[in-house]
Amino acid sequence: MHASALRAELIKLHRAPIWVAFIVLPLVAAAIGTFNYQSNIEILESGWFDLWTQHTLFESMFFLQALIGVSCSWLMRLEHQGANWNQLMASPVSAVRVLVAKLAVGWLMLGVALAAIGALFVACGRLVGLPDLPGPEYVQWLVLAWVGGVASVACQLFASLVIRNFAAPVGVAVIGGIVGFLAYAYGSGYLCPYALIVMALNSNGHGAIGAEQMAPFLAATAAFTVLALGAAAYILSRRDIRTS
Repeated sequence: MHASALRAELIKLHRAPIWVAFIVLPLVAAAIGTFNYQSNIEILESGWFDLWTQHTLFESMFFLQALIGVSCSWLMRLEHQGANWNQLMASPVSAVRVLVAKLAVGWLMLGVALAAIGALFVACGRLVGLPDLPGPEYVQWLVLAWVGGVASVACQLFASLVIRNFAAPVGVAVIGGIVGFLAYAYGSGYLCPYALIVMALNSNGHGAIGAEQMAPFLAATAAFTVLALGAAAYILSRRDIRTS
């Protein structure tokens, strides 16, 4: 049943128009970041690292969160049409398995977005004449963003479940990204699920997640993910919600 639920979610992505956003938004973010870097190149002396902060600052707050919001809204879109939730809940697949399958696919899509961000970062760096290639720490930050980003995916699945509109949860994601950045800037990043991506990417250059921060980072990621999925499963368990 796990495999069938996962396969059903993957089918939704076949020729899905949302893949256009996965091309356009990273390109726009990379163009803005590269332009900012070039405009301030006289005062930016750290090469690849300065380009990284210029690229990921806006991506972690706006563009990446928007992609997560779009992905999760799409994954919930079909079920919100007609009585599809009723039909799905009448099947032998439990609500938890359905949600876990959606989480897995949403998390995979986040990985695709982060891979595109990494590739564009390297391409833009070479385009502006930066020497050699960036170090392995940038790959580590992307992987950590993928790990911590599962909390944002879970929260957005919950938002897309309770809000039947497609666009509104995307707005929630963007607002969450701004709140997350502010929470991290004021030292409260572990209290906001959307801040975990900002922390992992080291977008503002305040310091990457080290060994001593790894445990609380993973604990916060797991806690927000479980809480969001648990709340979504509770809502789906209520017949009056499913039949509304």
